[in-house]
Parts: sequence; C-alpha cells; structure tokens
Amino acid sequence: MVYRRFSRPIARFLMRFDVHPNTITYFAFALGLISAYIVAIGRIYEGVFLLFVSQIFDCVDGDLARMAGKTSRYGAFIDRVFDRFVDAAIIIAIVALNPASYWLAGFLALTFSFGVSIARAMAEAEGAECKVGIAGRDTRIALIMIGLLLGYYVETLWIIAVLSFITTVHRIVYTVRQF
Repeated sequence: MVYRRFSRPIARFLMRFDVHPNTITYFAFALGLISAYIVAIGRIYEGVFLLFVSQIFDCVDGDLARMAGKTSRYGAFIDRVFDRFVDAAIIIAIVALNPASYWLAGFLALTFSFGVSIARAMAEAEGAECKVGIAGRDTRIALIMIGLLLGYYVETLWIIAVLSFITTVHRIVYTVRQF
C-alpha cells in the first residue's frame, strides 16, 4: 500500500509525543470530510491532495496503535465507521459537481461501495473470512483520486459502481461457500 511509505514514519514520530491513535482517527476523518467539501466546490486538485493526506493519516492511526500497543475495539470500530462516512462524502462531493447528470452514477457508486463493506462486516460477524474482491476501499479511493485528477467525474462514479457491484457479489458468493 502506497500510504504505508508515509504512515509508518509519521506513526513513529508521533509515538515520541504519546499521541493517542484515536486522535489521529478523528483528524483523518475531519480531513476526509474537508477534502469532500473542497471537491464539491470545484477545487479538485486541493481536494484530492487533502484526500490523499487523509488516507495517509487513516493508516497512521492503525500503525500508531500497533506500534504503541494501544489497539482497541473502540478504535477499530470508529475507524471503520468514519471510513464509510468519508467514502460517502467524497462520492456525494463528485455528484455535487453536476447533480442533474451525476446523481444516478453517484447513487449506485455509493450503494455498491457500502455493499462491499457491509458484505465483509456481515461475513465477519458470522465468523467467515472475507477480504476478497477487486474493489476494496484503497482501490476505490485511488480510482476516485485518479478520476478526479483526470477530470472524468461521472465515468469515475460508474467505474466505482460497477467494480463495487462485482466485489459485493464476489464477497457474498465467497462467504456463502464457507458455510
């Protein structure tokens, strides 16, 4: 993962100051929401830059928790929930660029992106392993950043929708076969 190249040194640095991992989770979440707002008002490059930084810090919290021996169920839970909110915010931000034309692609991208996460969460709740699929969160966010930078807004939403649908179905089938 490209973010780890940056996140691990930052986590090591923050350990010196006894920064709590959950503080970094809140910071990454705030940056993610701000990045979505910046995209929604049409400042694409700035928004993508902030989203990239947000993703780095989304990795820092876990790296810091593991390095400092401060992992917790609470931290893992809020990290996962906040990730979904950032995912939704960035998709909605793209739709905000041209709501009349992008709403359907955005709706499907959001729905199936959540499907990817929900399929994994439900599988794990039933004791199954479920990390399969071509459109995990890192892939979706990377595609969104690339699509935004290239100016392919609605195309990016359609790609996210299709790949997320495929991944959701893959995760469902994969999990059902474990039972």
